[in-house]
Amino acid sequence: MSLRCGDHGRALNRRMRRLARLLRIPIELSIVDDAAMTRLCLTHLGKNKTTDVLSFEPESPLPGIAMPTPGQIVLNDDAILRQAPRADAAGCLEEASSLLVHGAAHLVGHDHATRQQGRAMLRLERRLARRLGLSWLPRPYGTA
Repeated sequence: MSLRCGDHGRALNRRMRRLARLLRIPIELSIVDDAAMTRLCLTHLGKNKTTDVLSFEPESPLPGIAMPTPGQIVLNDDAILRQAPRADAAGCLEEASSLLVHGAAHLVGHDHATRQQGRAMLRLERRLARRLGLSWLPRPYGTA
């Protein structure tokens, strides 16, 4: 697993394992590009668009990936490059880590379809980010 904007796959993997321990759930992580993410969105959500992160529960595993875990998180490397707070490897790792936390919040049942849901999800994400020692990157749904 690696991000195009820097060789931080090990750091991201460590954060994923720590996050899994904090939430007490195993997590599998994949990194794809815009084209692959668009295909996943079309297949699983019926939307012909890309997104920055998707979470899959055991009932909807990704094709070609074994599903021994309760959840899979898929990060979009192209979106990470676009959204990183800084155009360097550390900025990309920060964005990828933030998306990892967001995807994990979805895995444990949170959503941001309504303002109330978004606020509850943000509270969990902030707590998880603090526990992981990450700086917090606010998400746009937090102000909805």
